[in-house]
Amino acid sequence: MKRLNINYKISSIIVFLMLFRVFHLGGSIDSPHAWRQFDTNQYIEGYYYDDAPFLAPTVCWMGGHKTLILEFPLPEYAVAQLYKIFGPHLIVARLFFLLFFVLAMVYLYKSLRLVFDNWVPEFAVLIAGTMPLALYYSTAIHIDFFSISFALAMLYFSMKAIRDQNFKTLLIALGCAMIAMLVKAPYAFYFALPILLYAQQQGKLRWFLYRSPIFVLPVIALILWVKYSKAVNAQAPDWSLIPNYNKFTEMWYWYFGTMNQRSYWQTWYLIAERVYIEVLGLFGSLVALIGLISYKKSKSYWWSLSVLLGTIIYVAIFFNLNLKHNYYQIPFVICCSIFIAMGLQWIYDRINTAQDFKFIPILLIVVTILGEYSFFAEKNYYKDNYYIDRVSSEIRKFTDRDDLVIVSYGGLTPQCPVILQPAGRYGWSIPIHDFKPEQAVKLWKESGASKLAIVYGGYFEGELQYFYEAMPNKKSVLLDRNGLVLYMCDLDFDWTRVAE
Repeated sequence: MKRLNINYKISSIIVFLMLFRVFHLGGSIDSPHAWRQFDTNQYIEGYYYDDAPFLAPTVCWMGGHKTLILEFPLPEYAVAQLYKIFGPHLIVARLFFLLFFVLAMVYLYKSLRLVFDNWVPEFAVLIAGTMPLALYYSTAIHIDFFSISFALAMLYFSMKAIRDQNFKTLLIALGCAMIAMLVKAPYAFYFALPILLYAQQQGKLRWFLYRSPIFVLPVIALILWVKYSKAVNAQAPDWSLIPNYNKFTEMWYWYFGTMNQRSYWQTWYLIAERVYIEVLGLFGSLVALIGLISYKKSKSYWWSLSVLLGTIIYVAIFFNLNLKHNYYQIPFVICCSIFIAMGLQWIYDRINTAQDFKFIPILLIVVTILGEYSFFAEKNYYKDNYYIDRVSSEIRKFTDRDDLVIVSYGGLTPQCPVILQPAGRYGWSIPIHDFKPEQAVKLWKESGASKLAIVYGGYFEGELQYFYEAMPNKKSVLLDRNGLVLYMCDLDFDWTRVAE
């Protein structure tokens, strides 16, 4: 079979990957990890509705203070500018993040094309783009593929610069590294390993090492950004009356975890299980194993192994992040897709049939793998948030945009935006088991809290009942047949006995 034009091949694959996602571009924010998407959406809407400064993004769960830096907010700010052109529609944000997923796939392809001279680049992009984590998070309100696209662009332009010994191309790689490191450094740094190995394989390691000190600049920029974000976050009020309240100034544990975490095989198993279930799948694992064991031990093989090793180093360093959330396994989409592609290439090379028919068994394998991925994603992702949407809608109707609302819904943490953000309100989130009337009193007196919304099974008892019944302008909404009720009221403490 004659090889198709390179641009035509990758374009066809990209179009297929986008069509694979067309039914998930609409609708409201879904689960899993809706909270993370709501935080991203809050950054966007804070820029759009509240005209927040670029370096002062907003969260909805710190009352009227609003400003808190969780990451370098370039993608969110860019989406807000698009909102000013096309209107504040979620599909605009979804298409924006989908565009950077496409760029990630393009630069994955271009990077692999520098290393492989067969069908591995095409196979890898097709597989990577349909893995469950890639399917879901590429259309989510989520910044990860934005960062990964720049990390892969850094990889490509670095390797191209090394091959051509072109310093101008290396400066493009530097620019990509700057953005990738600022937005999400864990997704970028480990590509240093395959870049260095590629330089060695090309016999141009000395050329690269002499010029590599320029990559200290993104590291310096990251250090300065972290220092700035700590200074900004330290200005948040002291709301330690809310258990587990966090100013996000000391994040060492959150990123890296402890050595004790790494000493338990169960924690490693949990991450490995996620990689197997949400990245590789059964059939993908079998083909990846063929690629790992049987593919020719050439320069391209050892380069691919360096990408895998770099990904494992990334996990070992940012262990707690990987342990807590599945989307931190997205880097495995890159390395695992390469080894599946190598397995497919190995099978293709050993099919003894006419050239025009060699792709038929490969197509059957690919369809099987893609079917497994699609089935898993549809079954386990894209979950609607009925109760969240219902509660937030009722709160939005009961309150004004300038109200500061205290919400309490189950175990939702003080850093959880899933009620306040879709309601379009600022305020505080307090888990129901931590909520006490005196917290509402203090937040009303000192911080301007004006409304209260509590989701509760049945009716209140004791102190909470006395407190709620003393409040004016109450409203309750039955949420389901099991007696789950949303209770809302104005906060008015002109009377003093509640505070006592």
